[in-house]
Amino acid sequence: MRGSGRFLNNSMKIDWLFLALVFLLTSIGIALVYSATVNTEPIWYTSRWFKQIIYFGGGCLLAAAFAFVRIDYWQRVAFPLFFLTVAALAFVAFGGGDSAKGAGRWIDLGFLKIQPSEFAKISFLLAMSKWLSTHRVNILKPKTFVVPALIFIVPFGLVLKQPDLSTALVFTAVTIVGLYWAGLSLLDLFLLLSPGASVILSYPHIPYSQVLWGVLLCIVFLVLLFRKMPRKFIILILSLNIICGYASTMAWNSLEHHQRERVMTFVDPMRDPKGAGYQVIQSEVAIGSGGIFGKGFGEGSQTNLAFLPEEHTDFIFSVLGEQFGFFGCAFVMFLYFMLLWRAMAICRLHLDPFVNHVVSGTCTIFFFHMTVNISMTLGLMPVTGLPLPFLSYGGSFLLTCMMLVGLLVNMRYQGSQLESNYD
Repeated sequence: MRGSGRFLNNSMKIDWLFLALVFLLTSIGIALVYSATVNTEPIWYTSRWFKQIIYFGGGCLLAAAFAFVRIDYWQRVAFPLFFLTVAALAFVAFGGGDSAKGAGRWIDLGFLKIQPSEFAKISFLLAMSKWLSTHRVNILKPKTFVVPALIFIVPFGLVLKQPDLSTALVFTAVTIVGLYWAGLSLLDLFLLLSPGASVILSYPHIPYSQVLWGVLLCIVFLVLLFRKMPRKFIILILSLNIICGYASTMAWNSLEHHQRERVMTFVDPMRDPKGAGYQVIQSEVAIGSGGIFGKGFGEGSQTNLAFLPEEHTDFIFSVLGEQFGFFGCAFVMFLYFMLLWRAMAICRLHLDPFVNHVVSGTCTIFFFHMTVNISMTLGLMPVTGLPLPFLSYGGSFLLTCMMLVGLLVNMRYQGSQLESNYD
């Protein structure tokens, strides 16, 4: 897939509304981190909320730097950056990084600990966008999937080894969206993802698992007939689904103990209310106790009395719900969807495939984090440890978010409108 054509317009103005949304969300996040930690961190210059301000300032500088780098330069350095971050991931995955809570995810630079998997999201996005913007994929041509599969599998496997399943799933989401933009239909994506669905639905611990798995196989077969796939391809997809279905127990046993506990706690939080289910229960109590208008800034028993674990990181949305209630949560959700809407508007301004892949991938990262984090605080998904963009405390994550903001500003300001054609 090659884009060529006449340069039309690269004088797009900066989207100040988009930047205002980023500033407002980050400010809300700093205020929530302050309210969640002020009782345990009385010295302001060593507190997390003050560090978050420093991270935000550094993030703004990085965003400005990313915004003014030429797009063609990003295309040239995409794979070198990818290989560099893969090397950092390998260093961490094979025992070279610092560990916390049983997972080795950080590299200690002395003055700062960085999490390579966060920055790998950017290099992975650029590398995948670079390849898919110049190559069309076809579900009936396996060779077209070789390079995208390698770009995906290597960082996915290294991050999974840390272990960090939640971040590994971010790479999965970006890959799925990238393949869609590269030419796969929704039905094609369904067929590609169906073996993974078979692993989940066939697991015996899930109620009516065999019935659900049987329904999935019927749907897969009907889609294959509807798409008029060749007989060999039909046999291949159905065989993969059956093999993956019977291998679900093996996949379950390959998960870490804490990952299995999170899934089982999601099914029934009360099975271990003082252990694995404690976080989910306390999160639901915090959000529910906030009611319509909340208990007020800095107020709330779950936060102030430290009933809610990790309230400044994974469960920052619970702090928001307890202190500002339904209206506060709805307002933040509105800000997020406005942010995504303004970002995706870039795809309507430009026809450059690389620009569109970067923009859609960036929005996928934000949306995936937002959806999974909020869902887990409400007990709708297993606790995964994914932070909430711009709100959760964390240096590496906030810097990554701001660099992605810089890329979006770059794509809007410098992206050329090109008449693209593919072969």
